Formats: sequence, structure tokens, C-alpha cells
Amino acid sequence: MVEISEEEYVNLDNLADGLSEVHKYKSKPPKKEKKQPAPPPVEDDGQKTEKTKFKKSVIAFFVFSLVLLLSVVSYVTVVYGNIPFVVKWRNIWIETAMTTDQHKWLATAFFPDRLVDEVMAAQVDVKDIGVTDIYGNQSADVLGQEYLVEGEKDKFGNEVFANNVEEGVVILKVESTTFVGKLVLVDDPSRVFLGATDYKGSRGEFICDYLEKENAVVGVNASGFIDTGGTSLGGLISGQCVSQGEYWGTYKSKYTLLGFDTDNRLVVGGMDNWEDYNIRDGIQFRPTLILNGQKVVSDSAGWGLQPRTVVGQSANGVVMLLVIDGRQFGYSLGATMEDCADILLQYGAVTAGACDGGSSSVIAYNGEIINEPSTDMPTGRYLPNAWLVRSKTE
Repeated sequence: MVEISEEEYVNLDNLADGLSEVHKYKSKPPKKEKKQPAPPPVEDDGQKTEKTKFKKSVIAFFVFSLVLLLSVVSYVTVVYGNIPFVVKWRNIWIETAMTTDQHKWLATAFFPDRLVDEVMAAQVDVKDIGVTDIYGNQSADVLGQEYLVEGEKDKFGNEVFANNVEEGVVILKVESTTFVGKLVLVDDPSRVFLGATDYKGSRGEFICDYLEKENAVVGVNASGFIDTGGTSLGGLISGQCVSQGEYWGTYKSKYTLLGFDTDNRLVVGGMDNWEDYNIRDGIQFRPTLILNGQKVVSDSAGWGLQPRTVVGQSANGVVMLLVIDGRQFGYSLGATMEDCADILLQYGAVTAGACDGGSSSVIAYNGEIINEPSTDMPTGRYLPNAWLVRSKTE
């Protein structure tokens, strides 16, 4: 008998042939049972809730502390820092708030009175007198309308919104990173005059009403008015004005004159006797932007970033009426005084000054408002008066 040292087995499928085949067979070791991890200690619901609340409280406290720290650091940096970029926009914020009637709190609530007073003390308001000396080219096509095409750009890169040859009026779309506006060029200064409301002391009139009653092709707002609560009807003018020889209002020494004399020259400056300068149509407002072809304002000049209405005149007599939209995020924030001066200087302005701005800034052409005033009123606000361009069809 043969001894077998390892376990063997017989392939029974081959037994029919009288053969047997032996194969080595190694028995498999028994499987080891995996050890199950011990279950964590069971906590009752009360313990879980308390730990969760504690974790959330710690995280909330950390986030709150971080936000508070960043807020304090940011506030100190803005108020007391000397970083040029921060100082510039901090001052513009203060100036913008303080040059509104209803939103001064946006400056006084967040900044120390000392800082607000310091910023506003730097406001530029030149009282020097300037008169446009008209001597340039006064040809039949003084605006160069022959070379302008609506929808295309002029030589300064501004889009031509309207080129009305019959009326001697060109309207351009002007824009920058912070504003969108319209610039009107008028060929004949004798056609520019001040129209006043028929309801003095009671209410003003809408800009399109002025155009209709005065047979005007273009009109923009002019004087400021008493606006208690921001709901005024524009019947109480601020300062003095003269409309086609008729005076209205009370002279204010803090304001400057912006008007046309009997020779159709634009006159600006601090003067109390308008008759000495033969003023036929004029208002009081501020500030002066351009004297003798030189701008007398730089950057915001203490007047912030606002909707604007500005009047200027070049040496060839062309009158410029500029209206800038503002206070509308994503569309137009507004312009600085230097922004306005630069636009007018581009077109040859010798003299220029500001009219009322803010929610009153509006421009109408051919009976329709063509800008986006910051007021919610689709008609624009009630205005005590308006600069108008008399139609040539009259």
C-alpha cells in the first residue's frame, strides 16, 4: 500500500477509460472573521443638540467678529486714511450727498462733521465775470452739418443723435465710464432765450409744455427752486431770473449770473446789476465752469457726481446745452463739473456755467423728452423756467 503524503482526489470522469488521474489538492485555510468596529458611544438627543448649538454659536461668533473687524478697519481706512484713490471717492461721496436737497444724511450719518466741513470747504465757486467775445467763423453752416450723419460719430467720437439742418440744431450723445448725456449745438444764439412759467408763485410747467407754448425746438431746465420735501411744484424760484426783459425772484449773492446780453453773448459771474451788462435773459445758479476759454474747475470741484445741466458758448456764437443723466446705477451715475467743462471745451467753449441739476435735469426735442431724468415723473419735474431754442419756423 502506497502512502499518500498530501490529500489526493480522483477524477471520476476518466474512470470509464480505466484510467485514474490524481491531482494534488490543498485544503483552504478557514476564513477569518472580520472584526466589527466597536459602535460609538450612544449620545442622547439632548447631548447632540447641545453640541450642534455650541458649534454653530462658535462659527457665528467667529464670522460676526471677522465682519465687525473688517468693517472697523474699512471705516477707519475710508475716514482717516490717505490712500489717494480712497480719498478721491470718499470726498465725491460726501460732495454728492451734500449737494442734494434730500440726501445730505448719506454724508452726515457716516462721516464726522469735521471731515464733512473740511471737504465742503474746498468747493470751488468762482465769481469772476466772463463775457464771450464772438469773433470766429459765423458761416451759414457754422455747425458743420453738411458732414454729419445721424447714427454715425462726429470728429470727436460722439454719436450724432439728430442733425436738423432746417432748425440749425445738432444733438450729440456723449458718454463716459460714469455718465450718459446729450449735447445740443445751436447755430444762432439770438434764438436762445429763457421761458418762464405762467403760474409764478404757484407752480412751474413741464419742459414739453414750454416747447409748445413758445414754439421751441429744443429746451432744457434752467433755475433752481424751493423744494421742501422733494415734492415742490416749482412755483417758487431760487434766486433771480429775467425772461425776455421780465424779472422774477430775489437776487442771491451766493449765486452767479448765467445769461445772454442784447448782443447774444453768454455772460457769467457774480454781479448784482444785470442792467449794466444789458442782460436780456438770464438766471442765477452756480458754479462757473469756463472763463476766457479756460476751465476754472478741476475734478469734482466740491460738487460731487450728479445729473447736470450746463450752458456754454463758443467764439463763433454757437450755444451749447449739455444735459447729463445720473443717479441711475448700471446706466449713468452722473458727471463731475470737470467732466462737463471738458466736453464743452472740446467743442470750443469760451464761457460756460451750470444750471440746476439733479432730478430737474431734462432735455426735450421736437416735443419729446430725449434723456432719462432721475425723477419718476415721465413728464420731468415742474420747472420755474427753461432755456429754449426758438424754432426757425416762427
